[in-house]
Amino acid sequence: MKKLVFSAIAVVAVLSSACDKTPKAILEASTESIEASWEEQDLSLTVTCNNAWTIAPVNECNWVSVSPEEGEGDAELVFSFKEDTEKEERNIEFKLTSAGIEKTITVKQKIYEVPSEAINLSENGTANCYIVKPGSTSAFNCKVKGNSTEEIGKVEGVQLVWQDEKGLVKTLKYAPASEQIVVECSEIAGNALVAAVDSEGNILWSWHLWITDYDPAATLYTTEANASGTQWSFMDRNLGTTTMEKGTFRKNAGLIYQWGRKDPFPAAISYTVQNEDYSYQVDGEPTLYDISNNELPKVSSKASYEGSIALGIAHPDVFYKVGSRNTGNVDEYGEPIYEKVPRTADWSDTSDDDAWGGVSMKKSVYDPCPVGYKVPVCDADGNTPYAWMIYKEMVWDIDYKGATQNGQWFPTIGTRVYASGGLDYTESYPYSGMWIGTAGKASSNLEEYPTLYGQYMFIIKGKRTYKVNKDCRAQGLSLRCVAE
Repeated sequence: MKKLVFSAIAVVAVLSSACDKTPKAILEASTESIEASWEEQDLSLTVTCNNAWTIAPVNECNWVSVSPEEGEGDAELVFSFKEDTEKEERNIEFKLTSAGIEKTITVKQKIYEVPSEAINLSENGTANCYIVKPGSTSAFNCKVKGNSTEEIGKVEGVQLVWQDEKGLVKTLKYAPASEQIVVECSEIAGNALVAAVDSEGNILWSWHLWITDYDPAATLYTTEANASGTQWSFMDRNLGTTTMEKGTFRKNAGLIYQWGRKDPFPAAISYTVQNEDYSYQVDGEPTLYDISNNELPKVSSKASYEGSIALGIAHPDVFYKVGSRNTGNVDEYGEPIYEKVPRTADWSDTSDDDAWGGVSMKKSVYDPCPVGYKVPVCDADGNTPYAWMIYKEMVWDIDYKGATQNGQWFPTIGTRVYASGGLDYTESYPYSGMWIGTAGKASSNLEEYPTLYGQYMFIIKGKRTYKVNKDCRAQGLSLRCVAE
């Protein structure tokens, strides 16, 4: 009997030993931490397992997903990240589970940061325009307005408003940690307008990128001191010029500005031809492009009435023209009397005589020139910065329609007309005007003299060349910067 009991115990022992040889559950991950850059991308890890498994985020998540979400045995898990447009690093945990074993996979994604090779365009100060080297990656401060310390508001992204060459701007990013816009340019020269936007895509502020190899300091022209002892050091080309090769229209002539505005408009790419009713046979309008190189509507087609400072900031690509209103009265000949709207013939309903520093003598927040430069203004005694330009010393270039004096080339560029926003540049009447930041007539008595003007230097073949004139502030003319 005892022998039988012993045998039974032995059998149980053998069976127990056999059960102990059941494979132990295994669940391992090649890494328990995944860290991604800001870009859209896929990263993977390897799971080693001898049972069925599942993986899922601990909280709801829309910026990273994993595939597959379940399986059996060894597997490769792929984590797919969306581009990070947030202002803070993103973190989440995934739980990997199998046969009662749980592993935590920590997943992180960094925010976009300024590349180490980027040129700091704001290193020496902020402005509404930056000279950018073709083929470069550059960054600039987009926190403040122009050359001021006033903040523009809460930036959530960036937008390319327009570029005047296809593929000019390759990429445009916002670096939230440093509050900078980062731009990668192709090897070609041109002009672009970029903007910082809020969460709804509204433009908070915009900047002109003058993409060129030009170094202004290398070729400045300094005038002789006038009777008041004032000197000006001029750039040797108009703002926005991308080549000094004559006869290339806007590339040689630069961009066009309404008096007191910080943002440019493109100039003509050909002579214009108008019909008697002011419609165009040839409008001279260049083609502008968005970041995807799609064509944008012509500037003249978007021109609008009733401008304001706020609208000019929010819509830097809109030319604000001057309208007219029938007063209901007639003149001595019985013809209806019209008045301009606004009556000042300014592009904005609120006029500022110091918009370009003509009163304060300081660079203004709306100055369109690059860091270290500003719009030329008359000196404290009222002397014009263009007094050195004398008709008798001017040489007119009949082939390329421009004037030269003291080695300085002044191409004609025409205008954008204050009443339409369209271009005016006829081959039989080539002319140009370069704005001065001093008001042609200040806003002291708008009831009696409502029309306000800005001063400009006239460039045209004939004795009117090199004469300081005045025009409505809504008119679009060229501009040449001086050193601060």
